[in-house]
Amino acid sequence: MIWIPIASLFVFFNIAFIIAQIKKNNGLADMAWGLGFVVVAVTSLFVAGTYTIYQMVITALVALWGFRLFFYIGLRNWSKPEDFRYVNMRKKWGKNVHIKAYFIVFMLQMTFLLIVSLPIQLAANINKDLDLLGWIILGVGVLLWFIGFYFEALGDAQLKKFKENPENKGKIMQTGLWKYTRHPNYFGEAVMWWAIFIISMSTLSWIALIGIIGSSFITYLLLFVSGVPLLEKKYRNNEAFQAYAKKTSIFFPLPPKKG
Repeated sequence: MIWIPIASLFVFFNIAFIIAQIKKNNGLADMAWGLGFVVVAVTSLFVAGTYTIYQMVITALVALWGFRLFFYIGLRNWSKPEDFRYVNMRKKWGKNVHIKAYFIVFMLQMTFLLIVSLPIQLAANINKDLDLLGWIILGVGVLLWFIGFYFEALGDAQLKKFKENPENKGKIMQTGLWKYTRHPNYFGEAVMWWAIFIISMSTLSWIALIGIIGSSFITYLLLFVSGVPLLEKKYRNNEAFQAYAKKTSIFFPLPPKKG
């Protein structure tokens, strides 16, 4: 019955694609990203029908993260122009932009989501009672998840408040969590997905180990593909950002360098 979450996600992304074409904004795919994980988590839980503690915890944490991201990006992007990343894609594509957007943006993102969500899907198909070690692993995972959530949610909130101040136009955010890492929100997201994997391992099942592929994949995407590199490239000619980069860690939070 593993096909049901996949089919549900396929329908969800097709609806998201249609809305994006109506709005002429492929950036709305970013809204679908967070909510897509909720679709996978909830449908996987219902299909499994076992409702173990680790399954419920994973579903609740994924829902909390997914809905927060959905509303944060949705409120920010719904009525705004298309993000620069997708504008550049349109320019490169030339013709058949709708077909290319469907496969290169929405279907590719759906595929990535299915890979990242492997710990969710695997945990939903493991039905075991937790022993003492399992409970300890579960507790460590939940604690780690909230640390990651703190970095992502607070980092987003601090940046939003900074940008809303007209006096900060053209300036670079360098306070709060941004004092210790140039990308606290991406760091937090990576931590949360490693935490979900750890929680899935509370089952002490060898099958759950496959989920490490998902956590490794999202970390790779954030560090080397769609997260950090794109923003670093955007500000490569910004002198203020380059000065900020010289003293601030790119990903892992560290004390700022002096000088």
